[in-house]
Amino acid sequence: MNGELAVLMMLVIASAVGIIVWSLGLRYKRRELQHKERLAALEKGMPLPTLTDVETPAPWTPRVYLLRGMIWLFTGVGLTLFLGVLSVTAQHPRSAQERVREANWLRQSGATEDQVREVQNDTSPQYGPGLGIALIGLVPIGVGAAYLIFYRVEGKYMTASTTHE
Repeated sequence: MNGELAVLMMLVIASAVGIIVWSLGLRYKRRELQHKERLAALEKGMPLPTLTDVETPAPWTPRVYLLRGMIWLFTGVGLTLFLGVLSVTAQHPRSAQERVREANWLRQSGATEDQVREVQNDTSPQYGPGLGIALIGLVPIGVGAAYLIFYRVEGKYMTASTTHE
């Protein structure tokens, strides 16, 4: 299971890196074409075309922080639930190799033969990564909570400043 999990994580990371590199390559090509277009316009003496991908920022509103906070918070809750359920349900029997390795270690540590035999015959299920891994979800929950607190405080500040004017 640990080998499968490692391969899965490597696949996810490689996919993410591939998507990032691909999007950066597309952005580079777009900017290169815009540059060539502007050079051609300069050579012909025409007015320069406007850059189409430069977006004007939207007017600032406190609701942006509400949206960001909700996205981060619910992502964190979902991640925590997913990892918690995964750690509880991902159980598998201990492999013979694991039991032999642990028995040899016990034998070298001075354990009795009864203890070594008990470890060798132990086929109780072994659980996945553990519930502690689900605590990773607290990071986006904290970010989301910070955004929501800022939204709440900023909303009170904005209403207080508009009533005094």
